[in-house]
Amino acid sequence: MSGKDDAGGVKKPRLLSIDNLRILVISLVIVSHCSITYGGPGGWYFIDPSNAPGIPFVLAVIDTVNQSFFMGFFTLVSAYFVLPSLLRKGRQTFTRDRLIRLGIPLLFYVLVINPFILLILEGAGAPLPLPAATLLNPVTGPAFGPMWFVCFLLLATGAYLVWAAYSPPAGPGSVPLRPVPGFIPIAGFGLLLGIVTAFVRVFIPIGSTWLFNFQLPFFPQYIALFIVGIWAAENRWFDSIPNRLGKACTLAAVALVAVEPFFIHAILEAPAGISLITGGLQGTAILYALWEQMACVMIITALVWIFSRRLNVQGPVTRAMAADSYAVYVFHPVVLVSLSLVFVGVALPQLAKFAIVLPLTIAISFILAHLIRAVPGVDRVL
Repeated sequence: MSGKDDAGGVKKPRLLSIDNLRILVISLVIVSHCSITYGGPGGWYFIDPSNAPGIPFVLAVIDTVNQSFFMGFFTLVSAYFVLPSLLRKGRQTFTRDRLIRLGIPLLFYVLVINPFILLILEGAGAPLPLPAATLLNPVTGPAFGPMWFVCFLLLATGAYLVWAAYSPPAGPGSVPLRPVPGFIPIAGFGLLLGIVTAFVRVFIPIGSTWLFNFQLPFFPQYIALFIVGIWAAENRWFDSIPNRLGKACTLAAVALVAVEPFFIHAILEAPAGISLITGGLQGTAILYALWEQMACVMIITALVWIFSRRLNVQGPVTRAMAADSYAVYVFHPVVLVSLSLVFVGVALPQLAKFAIVLPLTIAISFILAHLIRAVPGVDRVL
């Protein structure tokens, strides 16, 4: 996939592995929201009322592993394309395009999709969620729902544009590329990020929601990985992660994920339950923050390496899915809430419902997104 950039120069081939990773990440977003629907930790528009008391162990493990990296990964990948796009289009065109691609879907979600979801819930007699229950909540602001992430990208990109105005980015080939960091620097970054995260959660525990539905306990990771994404693009780190580094990070990621079920089992068996890891001056919360951020950097590095080596190709289906991934993010709440309501009266265990609703939601969301993007002009926004 190559072509001409806006300045008439040759545009380097797109990294298909990163596009494929976007398919994975958007699917993990749906996994997380579906897990919450059926009893996993977190908040969502609709929680199935037939769920058994407590948090299912399987969903707790899925959610904690997922949460450790998936939105940070989304941030990293989004940031990775900021610099090339800025250099290719120029500041004015880039800014206009960003406002269109991020601002219009954000407004559409607040003004159309969120109220539509609430109408669906009200029509089904389901309780309306807060803060999503009102168009403008006095505490959290506009009802952004999962589109808080798009709002964050707007703010982060705006901050980077201000920075770039005072420190313009170097063009391709104008400065030597920095090598990909080794295993020790990556592990050190994960450790430092874990320490900062643990400190933030002493004062703002997991579950705290701020303006625009921002969950600040996770923001050290998002901010750090947005910056790393810019650096990675400047130095083309995603192009070639050394095999030795990829293997080491993969082994570390496997080891970190392997210990998580034992830790979560001990937490769920304790009288205080999940609150032991949400924050405050608790050893378990600090340990969890360190594990979470270390798992984040190792899983992300491993996935980038694996996909670049094994999954840097696309067929017509995966090409379409990659192009539709942003639209899936915007519209999947409608699909998930609707399917969840359909299965409310079905006499099945909650994990069985999760196993059925999840693949249906992913499949229907991608189909719906593809149909929506086929409408003339929509693909310029989504």
